[in-house]
Amino acid sequence: MTLFRIALTFLTTLPIPPVANHAFERDPSITGRAFAWYPAVGLVIGLILAAVNWLLAQTALQPNVIAGLVLGAWIVLTGALHLDGLMDSCDALFAPVEVPRRLEILKDVHPGAFGVVGLLWLVGFKWTLLAQLAPGSLALPALLFAPIWGRWMLVFAAQRFAYARPGSSLGQFMRNGLGTRQLLAATLFTLTAQIVLSLFWPPLWWAILAPIAGIVLARWAASRLGGGLTGDLYGALCEVTETAVLLAVAIAV
Repeated sequence: MTLFRIALTFLTTLPIPPVANHAFERDPSITGRAFAWYPAVGLVIGLILAAVNWLLAQTALQPNVIAGLVLGAWIVLTGALHLDGLMDSCDALFAPVEVPRRLEILKDVHPGAFGVVGLLWLVGFKWTLLAQLAPGSLALPALLFAPIWGRWMLVFAAQRFAYARPGSSLGQFMRNGLGTRQLLAATLFTLTAQIVLSLFWPPLWWAILAPIAGIVLARWAASRLGGGLTGDLYGALCEVTETAVLLAVAIAV
């Protein structure tokens, strides 16, 4: 369970005892091999969010209030890690500059106009979609499933694209040991969840469009960064894929 614990502690703020440092020293590849468990962590996140949504639905709160509280829990549970990547990615990808300058922007901790607008738009859009889904029967499966596809996109982006920035970084370190086997395991888990959940809630079949949109966006982003991606882009792709799942389900309702 070491690999699952690594994925859980990196992707969530749950109070999980961290893996001892000597484990990384003994086997530096465990961070990359932990990618196979990322969709399983998405399932954990989805279960918690679905539980929060169900509990709030038992109260007299309006759907938009429930949506705001669920979204807040979503952000706290993930430590806003991917939202930070979204802001940096928007600043870099939409800036009318050359590739080297875009890579510098990705390292800049100060948000720019594109980043702020991108963050506000995505959070606001997620809130709106959650409010639309809250009164219906698809809110729980949508919340359960969106984080799974979002974490699968992290695995796909990290494994299929080269790392854009030379030198050592957290994103580069986390990829150490990531290979085709991890992507296949993550894909098998995610597709199994897609099939099982869709048998009970047929509109969830529309969610298969979300990773397609994520892959197209990943290719476009890589073209803007000289052919590769960075950790910030992984986070941005996760956020966009999650939102795309909610949108696909909302359209199907």
